Amino acid sequence: MRSAFILLSFMAAIALAVVLLRHDAHGDLRIISPHWEGIRIEFARAFNNARAAQGKEPVVIEWFDVGGMSDILRYLRANKATSNNYIDILFGGGLDPYLTLAGEGVLAPCPLPAAILTNIPLAIHGVPLYETNGLWYGAALSGFGILYNNIVVDKFTLPAPRTWAALADPALRGWLGSADPRKSGAVHMAYEIILQAYGWDAGMDILSAMAGNVRGFSQTASSVPRDIALGDIAAGMCIDTYAWSIVARMGEDRLAFVMPQGLTVANPDAIALLRGAPHPDLAADFIRFVMSEAGQKVWMLKKNALPGAPTEFDLAKMPVWPALFDKYKDSVVFHESPFAWTNVVRYDAYKGATRWNIVNDYIGCLFIDAHPECKAAWAVVCARPADDPLRRLFMRQPLTEQGLMSLATGVYVNAAARARLMAQWAGDARQRYATIIKTAQQHKKR
Repeated sequence: MRSAFILLSFMAAIALAVVLLRHDAHGDLRIISPHWEGIRIEFARAFNNARAAQGKEPVVIEWFDVGGMSDILRYLRANKATSNNYIDILFGGGLDPYLTLAGEGVLAPCPLPAAILTNIPLAIHGVPLYETNGLWYGAALSGFGILYNNIVVDKFTLPAPRTWAALADPALRGWLGSADPRKSGAVHMAYEIILQAYGWDAGMDILSAMAGNVRGFSQTASSVPRDIALGDIAAGMCIDTYAWSIVARMGEDRLAFVMPQGLTVANPDAIALLRGAPHPDLAADFIRFVMSEAGQKVWMLKKNALPGAPTEFDLAKMPVWPALFDKYKDSVVFHESPFAWTNVVRYDAYKGATRWNIVNDYIGCLFIDAHPECKAAWAVVCARPADDPLRRLFMRQPLTEQGLMSLATGVYVNAAARARLMAQWAGDARQRYATIIKTAQQHKKR
């Protein structure tokens, strides 16, 4: 397990080196990001349009895609050891990684002018929207909810899931979709919200049953809403930007998106200047543009709706300026402002940041790497009562929340300890699933 972990880390470093070598080494601004192509195209265009209006020369932006946020974190930490001298900006990937990187000395301060900063609250429902020393800023807000296909639900008489707990309903077995949270920061965030909304024990029960219901874990978050729209699956967790875009295309009669009331949170999707950035002044200009009203309009407006709107892609992300929701309410796809929500999860961003890596690994070992066995065991126990011994065995967890947090702030930073623990979790999961399946087969023979 340890050798495999070292090999994967080495392969990730080699892959990144290849990506960098393939890019023009003379780009004016270099951004590492998990953002999809539409965001990259629209912000590059809008930034250069703003520069042209000021009589400035256009810039060439190099975008580096090395995978999901976990891959980006590995790169940034490795690059820190030799001092970053290539990448200017980290853009996207939620909030939790930025809290961690700020403490690790990877980010550099980038002050915003008062004309911008005074329009942004310090926090939304307890979740910080920027770091007070300018190490990172929430560039836009992301909401997390459930997308489902009304036609599939009606045709197969399935329950329409409107809460996270509803995704654990055995009636959805084989009809649920999810991406791998180790590959997608958005999916990881949805899992973390469930754990904080219901508490660790109840949250893990929900995630266990959800894993049994999932048809297959995909490598990208965007594949889940696509599969729901096609009717290949009925429902799945989804970030709002994907959900609103696909609902707008397919129609509200076909698809529905719900953010469970009192069980979700609006989370900032951040941006930051990297320490050692080769073009710090230009990078600061880009960050100031993203955080300005002009940049916020790129996130929120329907394409071609107004001057300054996107021209090719609807980005459908909520702004961090509360006043803009009313100002542009007739030109956006979302229907309400999260700043007006009164019933939300009091999300602990620092807890989420502290346990980001270990939660990913834990879920991966228990549910994803052993998914065929997990599904087979769930098929055996899903219809049994909660106190049935085999169902209790399926739900049993190797770790309590206290135990996990202790590991996250202790030995888990050691690669050998991490590999050893992951092997234990994987072995525990497969043993439990095998016991359930074998016991059921023995009962069937009698």
